Amino acid sequence: MHGEPTRVSGDRDIHTWAAAFQCDECRVLSIGTASLVRTLNPREAATQMREYGQYIEWLPTKAVGQHFADVPDHIAEAASEAHRCHSIGAHRAAVLMARSVLEATAKERGILKGNLIEKIDKLHEEQHIRPLVRDSAHEIRHLGNDMAHGDFVAPVAEEEAAEILELMGELLNEVYQAPAKLRAAQAARLARTGADASNN
Repeated sequence: MHGEPTRVSGDRDIHTWAAAFQCDECRVLSIGTASLVRTLNPREAATQMREYGQYIEWLPTKAVGQHFADVPDHIAEAASEAHRCHSIGAHRAAVLMARSVLEATAKERGILKGNLIEKIDKLHEEQHIRPLVRDSAHEIRHLGNDMAHGDFVAPVAEEEAAEILELMGELLNEVYQAPAKLRAAQAARLARTGADASNN
């Protein structure tokens, strides 16, 4: 811990304190806040924050992305960004990024004309996605359109954003990851077949 904790808010019984902490590994500073019961001075707060570290809320919150193998880099990076947004509670941004991933996927498949409804339907018509995944893509579109057009009076719940990200994952799996796994399995089988033939 660097310096004394500072009391930032509180009532008679519960006080919120903030202090700078340095990581033992990377030496980078982070701000930790903690609500402590009947802690009236910085020395007591420092002691309690060290002893009850699991109750500290860290700033900045660490964003956590996700790796998308076999997905084009620009789309995989946007999909990972959607997960990072969700991990820090930016649920509207997560949904909007999922919608952008959906549109980028259609464009990458050569579907450039029409609105997003038409692009999703075209993905299905060209057999890039099954009917179930088409319907999932439309669910991403519905909520994503609200974010894109500024219709976000009601907050997006964590569960809603998580569901949209799951649907986004199904889309990427359908278009990119499952076909890549199939191609890898086929290549491995052909390599084994070729090896067996050369040994006979």
